[in-house]
Amino acid sequence: MKELQEGLRMPYRDFWVAYLDAHRKPATRGMHYLATLTGIGGAVLAVWLEFLWFMAGGIALGVVIAVSSHHLIEHNQPLIRVNPFYGAVSDLRMCWLALTGGLTAEYARLGLGRPGPKERVATVPARDTAARPA
Repeated sequence: MKELQEGLRMPYRDFWVAYLDAHRKPATRGMHYLATLTGIGGAVLAVWLEFLWFMAGGIALGVVIAVSSHHLIEHNQPLIRVNPFYGAVSDLRMCWLALTGGLTAEYARLGLGRPGPKERVATVPARDTAARPA
C-alpha cells in the first residue's frame, strides 16, 4: 500500500518517463495497444447494445492483457499498482504517439534512447599488455 500512496503523489512527468522505460519491447507495447482496443471496443459495445457490463468486461480484459504482458514479455512490474489513473492516461498517450509516429521521438526527448530492449554493454576485461612478450 505504501507504493500506491507514494505513486499517487508522484508528478505525472516522472511517471511518464518510468512508464515508457517499462514498455521498451515492441511486443509489450503491442499487447498494450491490443488491451486499449479491447477496452474501447467494450465501451462502444456497451453504448451500442445498451448493456453496461460490456464496458466493464472490456476494460477488465484489457487490464489483464496489459498486466500479463509485463510478466510474460517485459519481465518487469506493471505500474498499475503505482498509479492506476496515470497508467490509463499513459497507455492512451503511448497508443496515440504510436499511431501518429511520435513514439521514437518521445523516447529520445526523454533521454531513454530508442524504444526497444535496453542495450547491455558487455564488459571485456582489459588485457595486460605489459605482461605480453613483444
